[in-house]
Amino acid sequence: NFYYFRIETRTGERALQTFSIKKKMKSIPITRARHATNFAIALEQYGAPVEPYLARSHLPEAIQETINGDVIVSAISMLDFAEKAALNQGILDLGFHAGTVPVEGYGEFGKRVASSASLYDAIYTFCSEVRGECSEADYFLTQGGQSAWFCHGPVGDNPFGLQQHELYALSIMLQVIQLALGAEWHPARVRLQATNESALSGNDFLLNTKIEFGAPLTAIEFPRKFLARPLSSTRNKTPTRHQMSGRDENTAIQSNDPLVALHQLITSCIRESNAPTIESAAELVGVSKRSLQRFLRSKSTTYTGLVDQIRFNMALPLLNDDSVAITEIAYELGYSNVAHFSRAFRRITGMSPRAYRHVLK
Repeated sequence: NFYYFRIETRTGERALQTFSIKKKMKSIPITRARHATNFAIALEQYGAPVEPYLARSHLPEAIQETINGDVIVSAISMLDFAEKAALNQGILDLGFHAGTVPVEGYGEFGKRVASSASLYDAIYTFCSEVRGECSEADYFLTQGGQSAWFCHGPVGDNPFGLQQHELYALSIMLQVIQLALGAEWHPARVRLQATNESALSGNDFLLNTKIEFGAPLTAIEFPRKFLARPLSSTRNKTPTRHQMSGRDENTAIQSNDPLVALHQLITSCIRESNAPTIESAAELVGVSKRSLQRFLRSKSTTYTGLVDQIRFNMALPLLNDDSVAITEIAYELGYSNVAHFSRAFRRITGMSPRAYRHVLK
């Protein structure tokens, strides 16, 4: 955030003197090119021209075809492109449509979010890592009573670009929540910083949503108990058969989905005694420990994270049954004590097992 001037002077026979002047420099907002591409694709779907708006905003005209999504571009240019295109083409909710790209489409960042164990875990990962997508992104989660709010902070003092920026953020936040609640889930309440209510007048998705305009933050409300909901992609990993063999460990890793096989293996071991060590798991599926670690890394997880996720999936139905004591659940899942179970559950859901039972009532 600082830059330096180096000034060298020589007066007569006097020795060289060096002065450093330090001045604070205003940060420059940057974003990944894929977000500009999402706006371009949404614009194209309406049959509107794209290249002229990209050129006017100093963005590459071939951004959809030749620019890697991870490339950095100016966030100001992207918002200028989005806002001008939306206004000139009369597509006032363009940002909302641009943000409907599945979460997995946001590079490695999106894959990590989509591979989370629960909705809380997905939101936490999103909030923690989103600045790698946009340098000034500000997202967070708040909880109170029976409600949770997924929030996006103030978008700045400049009103130009606010509407499309906010609608894009809102749409992405909805995609994250729907990883756990399903594509058909609609929020009951939403808060928007923008004041132009006509922007969403024709939006069918939010037709039955109560929207508060002119709010200090962008926020989506959902029942707090849903924070513990597993993502649909991690909910049903246990297969009916386990097929994984062959001498070549790389072939073994690729022949079937070893993540499914591991889910079955670890689940069975936990039910019988305890989760196997990573060395035992690798031996049982016929690969080396290093190959297994490499594969899990490609799936944006670790062996410990996988075991925690499986235990979590096994814990939920037990916690839904009030007749089963939390202590009993902890030992059944292979934890040495209730405190270890509580810490692991809180890390995934943001609440203790007891608090989870409370919000279910």
